[in-house]
Amino acid sequence: MIFFTTYVTIIRHSHERTEKRRGSPARVEGSMIRLPIETDVQAGDHLEYRLPNDEPRRMIVIDAVHPYMNRASTFDDYIELTCVPTQRITSARVVAPVLHPAMSVALSLVENGQMSEAIFEALRIVEERVRYLAEDNELDLTTATGQAADDECEGFRLLFAGAMLGLRRPYGAGGTVPTALDETLEYLALASMLMRRLDRAESRLG
Repeated sequence: MIFFTTYVTIIRHSHERTEKRRGSPARVEGSMIRLPIETDVQAGDHLEYRLPNDEPRRMIVIDAVHPYMNRASTFDDYIELTCVPTQRITSARVVAPVLHPAMSVALSLVENGQMSEAIFEALRIVEERVRYLAEDNELDLTTATGQAADDECEGFRLLFAGAMLGLRRPYGAGGTVPTALDETLEYLALASMLMRRLDRAESRLG
């Protein structure tokens, strides 16, 4: 059984730019923060608390492991969060692109803090669609003509192969690869782009 030794405020920002705050007991050990299992927390939430010297600290959750997940120990009776200081999140606020609808399941996994599972799911869908469309067809993914089209075709062949070898297999090999929230979303954006190219190829099939 874990003993919670401090108190944190969980801050969640909605798409409507509203802020919801709620408190929770916690155990803070550097970048690792543990919360009770019934706590509503997910990757992207902010945590505020005070250090022993009363200095305020604000962290952002980049990964959340719940007891029911494969990554959790059978003895875990808490939620384990991996966090980084918000000072390290210095990117300007931008409007994220809308991902391909096929990424909906992967995005739900991200919202649950299941980063590795989200990447695996996104690339699994891409691979299955390639197999289905290419079964009896030669896929045309290009937007250019002439030599540029040949180069584009070869480039996308390497992109698909690289995504499967470099991401799909490592994340689906029975284990998990620690991945930050922003990196996970970048991988999902890659899968989304590949799916849109497959949309283009499918529209050209007879």
